[in-house]
Amino acid sequence: MKRSILAVTLVAGLLGVSCSGFEVGAPEYVVGIKFDQPGLSLMRDGRPRGFDVEIAHYIAAHLGTAPGEITWVEAPPSRREELLRGGDVDFVVGSYSITAERLRQVAFAGPYFVAGQDLLVRSEETAITRPEQLDGRTVCTAAGSTAAETIKKDFARGANLTTRENYSDCVTDLLAGKVDAVTADDVILAGYAAQSPDRLRVVGHPFTREHYGVAVRKGDTDLQAEITTAIQAMIDDGTWARAVRTHIAPVGYTPLPAPPVFTSTGDQAPPADPATLDPALVETVNQLTEAANTQQWETFDAMVCPEAATAVSSFVLQNTPQYDDHLGPELLGADYEHTTTGIAQHTPDSAVFRARETFTNIPDKYRHYFKDIDYTGTMTRRDGQWRMCGLAADFVTS
Repeated sequence: MKRSILAVTLVAGLLGVSCSGFEVGAPEYVVGIKFDQPGLSLMRDGRPRGFDVEIAHYIAAHLGTAPGEITWVEAPPSRREELLRGGDVDFVVGSYSITAERLRQVAFAGPYFVAGQDLLVRSEETAITRPEQLDGRTVCTAAGSTAAETIKKDFARGANLTTRENYSDCVTDLLAGKVDAVTADDVILAGYAAQSPDRLRVVGHPFTREHYGVAVRKGDTDLQAEITTAIQAMIDDGTWARAVRTHIAPVGYTPLPAPPVFTSTGDQAPPADPATLDPALVETVNQLTEAANTQQWETFDAMVCPEAATAVSSFVLQNTPQYDDHLGPELLGADYEHTTTGIAQHTPDSAVFRARETFTNIPDKYRHYFKDIDYTGTMTRRDGQWRMCGLAADFVTS
């Protein structure tokens, strides 16, 4: 199966963006969103509200468009690619997980959020606590979503699958007793549970990791780059965190920290001949790799630039099986290995290195959760010492 690579960059510096003032004749944008997801994107009285809507507003402001100049179009999972291909929308912000299959049809900027697939059940249901317990049960999800297929393929082959146009229709069926569970991302389900707290609950056992991106038409690289810049700026200036507190925290959901944002490093030069490299650079890269493999994090942190330390630490915590408390004993034997695959030195004080992180002893069903990663580290020499001042991570998605 062909592998698609998603490039994700952790940047040390802030990306500036001006969202004040709009020019006369500013461009108008048509944005695809969900209309029925509490906390994320809910249409009421002709106006949308939610976290995804705030993402879209910020992007539009970065592009020079006032909020009132945005046209909102409903983009259910079954129609998102069609709307983009047909030019009916300029971009889609709608809990849209980045996958290899979707990358064949659209392009993504981001990610701007990380969620995980989970289950919504009736409050009195006690026999469903994990997806493996869905054999013989009926599970509903939205048409165009891959959520139910993930359950049937990896967790419960005997599950009965049903789809509706929107997740809200699935929730209606769940409340009516027509289905046993609804499967979607946990942040989506939390919004529905908050609407009926006495009747519904989220199981609380996420079993995939979903990176939400903003989708644009394939080939629209200029818009993709502008949106990427806007997302990074929204995270850096605190607007992202405020939007989480305003729209997501009230539904009782605690998200992961803001994710590293995609962008290409633009550095495709082949690795240099080791004989031409600064020996101190090679030694530092090898020490970084060894420290990561042996989890000597104090040693590792000492070789990271201070301004990049928080971003790098957050990324390590999110992508190391031993530090994940969602999946319990199934990952006790999980491990990983970093291998340096090349170093390229551009100047006496700047270089990059590449490394592959391979996960081992990961149950097949959790390969949606932990994916092998290709890293590109940006190295800078300061005061005679080489340090890692940036980190890019390419999640390899089959």
